[in-house]
Parts: sequence; C-alpha cells; structure tokens
Amino acid sequence: MFSVKADFEWVKKLTVKPCLLWFWFGLSIVTLIRLWVAAASPLTPDEAYYWLWSNHLDYSFYDHPPMVALWIKLGCWIGNKTALGVRFLAPFAGLIGSVFIYFSVMDFCHTSHDKEKNAITAVLTLNTTLAISVGSVTITPDTPLIFFICIFIWGCGRLLATQKLGWWLVIGIAAGCALLSKYTALLMIAGLGVWCILTVLGRSSLKSWKLWGGLFLTILIFLPVIIWNSRHQWISFLKQGGRTADWHPSRAVQFLSELMIGQIGLATPILFVCFCWAMIKLTKIVWESKAENDFLLWLWVIIPVCVFVQHAFGDRVQANWMGILYPVLSVITAIYFHRFIKSACILGNIMVGLIYIQSVFAYFPIPAKYDLMLKRLGGWAELAKVVSCQIPDSVPIIVDEYGIAAELAFYEVHHPIILVDRRWKYFALADYHGKNGYLIRTQRRKDMPPSVYFLNSEKQGIVVRRIKQRIAETYNIYKVELNYSNANQHEIVYLP
Repeated sequence: MFSVKADFEWVKKLTVKPCLLWFWFGLSIVTLIRLWVAAASPLTPDEAYYWLWSNHLDYSFYDHPPMVALWIKLGCWIGNKTALGVRFLAPFAGLIGSVFIYFSVMDFCHTSHDKEKNAITAVLTLNTTLAISVGSVTITPDTPLIFFICIFIWGCGRLLATQKLGWWLVIGIAAGCALLSKYTALLMIAGLGVWCILTVLGRSSLKSWKLWGGLFLTILIFLPVIIWNSRHQWISFLKQGGRTADWHPSRAVQFLSELMIGQIGLATPILFVCFCWAMIKLTKIVWESKAENDFLLWLWVIIPVCVFVQHAFGDRVQANWMGILYPVLSVITAIYFHRFIKSACILGNIMVGLIYIQSVFAYFPIPAKYDLMLKRLGGWAELAKVVSCQIPDSVPIIVDEYGIAAELAFYEVHHPIILVDRRWKYFALADYHGKNGYLIRTQRRKDMPPSVYFLNSEKQGIVVRRIKQRIAETYNIYKVELNYSNANQHEIVYLP
C-alpha cells in the first residue's frame, strides 16, 4: 500500500538541524504558556455548556457532533474538573497540528531549497492567527475541527508527494474525525471531491478501492451522528443546514461587512492582507499552470468562501466559522507570498499577548460595554456563590439560558438546577415534575419570563456578576411556578 519507512525517511534529516530544534523548542514553550492561560482563565459559557455534554455523552448533540465532548471528557480525566481539565487537549492540539502543517508545506512546496523556511513560515503564521492562538487556550468544536483538518491537509500532501493511493485511508480517517467535530468540515471534503473529478490523479484515484475505502472510513466514523439525528427528527442537520435557505439580500452589505471585519480581526490585520495577496497569486498560478497541488489548495479556500458569502446574503456569518480556512491559508501564504510576514507575526503576537494578559488578569481598564473578556469570562464562580446564598436552601434554581445554566453547574451552585428550553428535550436528561423555584434571568432580556414555561412570576431581587468591582452582567431573580403542557413536553428537565 505505502511504505512508512520510505515516506518518512526525509523526516530524520530535518529534525537534526539546530535551527529546527530551537524552533520546535520555542513552540513548546508557547504551548506551556497556553497551558497556563488555559488553567488561569475562567470558562466561557459555551465551554461550560460543552462540559455539560461531556457529562452526558451521546452519539451527537443538538448543536454539534460529539468530538468536543469526548476531548473534554478525556481532559477532565487527566486534569480533573477544572478549567485546565476542560481545556487540557487544546494547547497540545495547537502544537501537534502545527507539526502536521509543517510537513504539509514540505509536500505542497514546489522548490526543494525553500521547503524548510516555508514550512516554518506556515507554522508561525498559523499560530499568529487568533483562530489558533485563542483556540489553543479554549475548547470549542473548532478546536478538534482545526486539528483534524491539519491532519487532513497533511494526508493529501502525502498523497500528492508520493503518488501512493494508500494515503486515501489516512485522509478518510482524518475527514471522518473532522466531521465528527463540526459539520463545516464537509466544505473541505467537498473541495477534495471536486479536485478528484477535475484532475488526472483524482480521476485515477476514483478507480482505486483505496479512495472508496477512505470514504467508507469517513462515513463509518460519522455514522453515530447520522444515527442520533435519525432518532431526533434530524434536528442537528436541520439546525445547521437550514441556514443555507435564508435569503435577505437587502442586508447582504451589512452581513458581508461584518464577515470581512471579523476575518481581519481573527486573522490579525497584516496577516489578513497577506492571505488575500497569497490567494490572488495562487489564483493566477492555477489559471496558468493548472498544477494539481495548487488547484487543490485553491479549491479548499474558494469553495468555503463561496458558501459563506452566499450565506451572508441571508444571515450573519459568525467569524469563527471561517477558522477552518486558516491552516490551508497558512500553507498557501508560506509558499506563495513572503512579504510582510515578519511584521504580521510581530503585530499578531502582540495582539495575542494582550488577549492572554487580559483574560487572566483583567489588567486593562476597558469600558465594560466593550470588554468582551469581562462579558464572557468575568465573575462566574462568584456569581454561583452569591446565587447559592440568596436562594433558600434546597429550592431549585431554574435557568432558561444554556450558558448561565452550564456556568452555575460547573462552579457548583448548591441547589438543584432545572433547565428550561427547547434544546434540552434532545438531551438524555430526566424530566422535572416540581412546581416552584427561582428563575435566574439576564436583564438583557427585557420581556417577562415566557408563559409557555411559567404560570406566574414574581421578581425577588437581582444578582450581579462582576470582577474587580466591574460589572459584567446583572440578573433578575424571579420566584416562579412552572407550567406543564403538551407544548413544552420534555423541555423542563433536571440537571443531575
């Protein structure tokens, strides 16, 4: 099929060079810093929500496939129920993913004398982006997604460099794991599929059982998600895939502008320009030479970009959705565009350093209205203590927002927690049948507690989430009576 010894013989020659040893030593130090930041920063509501998933594992979940929950489960087994435990695998995913991107460049690069320099450049640019540098100290579905996409790109590079079709099996496993992380992996797989149809090597691979074996492995790995959706009215597929049907062209300028600004921030400004120029240069090369490896890199960017732009004509595109592109954009930029890289890395790493400092120390006095770190990270453990003190013993706390519920559960509020929302009927949680409790609800929601869940509600007071006397958010406390009906069946559940 393929010779591991022959395919990796050149790796031995690379790893003995002192400059490379120092480079990987430096990246290892960065990984240790990321571990410290991951341990010292409070969990975001989304991270706490995914931690809940890890405590109630299933074939899939309402929002995403289960890979992030599996990673958190393993991390907590190693690091216990702490912020570091929840995020434990993220810094190592950034490090190991960088190794795969390094060797991907070695395979995709045309010229032999610049391979190592270009490979180092790719790793530097990738780790400069906020998508990776912040994604390596937090845990979301994007964390395993980007990691497995790095392996996916590397497998394709090995296929092109060696012309050995056995690599399709590796590609299939990586693709399956990426899909098990987040559905947007399908866009990268689609790019590879188009390449198979339009190139000579791709069409010859279609005649080999190894390509179809790789596809079988992808489907086999992803099968639990299909099974779960078939048992839950295909809700996760409809939730994520249904967005493509939205169509509001009158707001396209707004959504496209937000998409552009989000990418400038997520990539860091100078590096965003480098990515754009590299793609322009690659497009010209693809048009003139039609080289198979260049064409594959080009498709991996163009197809997702077209999908996201189309989506922007109907709804907002979240900035992190395009994080899937940064590994391949780093490869493209390292090979085809070398200007401004040093400046881009300096500016980007300054931004990263400031973000790390703010997330751990809340050092900079940013106005609360604009302080994203304060809004997302500030004061959750203290809020759980305050809520525990203000609500009578043994009386349940009712929450109709998943992020607040997850944070209170993680930081161990000493009361039963009752979850109220449509999403919870898709979790393996027991129905709750009690009548009364205290509802915690953010003041951002101006309406009264919805009658579909509550027969009556009486405001009892407020609690404030804060850090260093700076208010992150204020919550109302209501004494409520739950409303049970066919309309909310299995949507009022108990969190053990």
